[in-house]
Amino acid sequence: MSRARKLGELLANNTLYIGDAQLSSTGTVINLPANSLVDGGALPKVDLDIDPEVLEINVAAPAAGHTPPWLWNWTQSTLPYARLTIVNSPEPAIALYKEGTYQINNFAKYVMFGDMTQTHAMHLKWIEGQGTQNNIAWSTVTGPISHTNANINGGSATNVQRMAVSVPSTVTPPTLVAPTTAVYTVTATSGAYVFAGNAAAGNNQNLGPFYRGGTYTVNTTATGHPFYFTTDNGTNFVAGSYVGEYTSGVTNSRAVSGTITFTVPADAPDTLYYQCGNHAAMHGAITVKDLAVEVNNNGNYVVYAQHSQEGHSTPVELRPIPTLVNQMCLIYDASVGKFVPQDLATYVENTPSFKNKIQEVAGTATLVASDGTAVVASVTIYTDSTYLPLVGNNSGDLAFATDIDSLFAWTGSAWKTTKLNPTSAIEDAEIMSLAGL
Repeated sequence: MSRARKLGELLANNTLYIGDAQLSSTGTVINLPANSLVDGGALPKVDLDIDPEVLEINVAAPAAGHTPPWLWNWTQSTLPYARLTIVNSPEPAIALYKEGTYQINNFAKYVMFGDMTQTHAMHLKWIEGQGTQNNIAWSTVTGPISHTNANINGGSATNVQRMAVSVPSTVTPPTLVAPTTAVYTVTATSGAYVFAGNAAAGNNQNLGPFYRGGTYTVNTTATGHPFYFTTDNGTNFVAGSYVGEYTSGVTNSRAVSGTITFTVPADAPDTLYYQCGNHAAMHGAITVKDLAVEVNNNGNYVVYAQHSQEGHSTPVELRPIPTLVNQMCLIYDASVGKFVPQDLATYVENTPSFKNKIQEVAGTATLVASDGTAVVASVTIYTDSTYLPLVGNNSGDLAFATDIDSLFAWTGSAWKTTKLNPTSAIEDAEIMSLAGL
């Protein structure tokens, strides 16, 4: 045994040959040859691996402004991925799975519809933020491509930006590039700095994230409104005093016309602010982060589905392939000669005899009231209202008497009725509701 183990260690690729048999190992798993016997019995041919997810995702952004939420659409998937159908949902985060293959159709890239005031490109990025630096290599973009979705743009054919995403089995973040492309164009109006351009747009915008080591540029044309960075949130503002001014890495602070640059130091606080030196209302917050790919509480990397402008993104968790879960079964796959996992719902759909049996049993099922009484509601037509039966009825049974155009419901001890005419519409609705119609 020790000699065989020693020999196995010396052979390449962790492969051991015993006669005509070839044994190999992957990590701590020993791979036995096909048709192997264990204690004289045939080795079970079972493959418990879960197939990678394949999913089409459609996304839109039909609201006004430069930072509307992405609205996500996909159909229900089988176990163990267990995605429920969502329609134009502003998800706080979405998940992609390792080894998964995804087609993301972005309807907001080329065509404006709904309340849109501009188009919105999408990038899959290692970190949150404007621009195309630190885009993910295993996400490729094509378009325009004509595509339709019943829930987007009224179901009309629309040119989309198509992202083909193939998540690797092992996610390894690259060395990130310190951002340098964020350029903010700033003017002023009464009580506000006005941001425009590719980085951000709007009045007194909150900015960021700014990444430590990154360089950010502000081109300002705002006479009478000196622009500076500060650690003060405005609580201690005094006109002309520049309370809490932050100058580390900043050039041309307090400029009213020209270019201000900010290379964020490694020790910059997590939150900074920009502020007008003369007007308290002209300010906004700046989020500061380390230049690193985020990891959530599950230990999974989080990347971003990001518009070219900041503030318009959805976090994307990169999850491992899930394991077997309840409500899954094993079916024999002749193409690989093994039993493989399958969602039980898929099994029912693919197995007519099983599906028919379920329908047969469901069709003969007995409804049971809360008191344990069997309830099999029925509707019977009578020509004479005086001959409604008083025995053999179940609670909820309905009877319609054509001689007086009245609907009756059996309460368990008597028939209750109301005449079907406009003056009794509310009563009719009540009876029909009680009867389950």
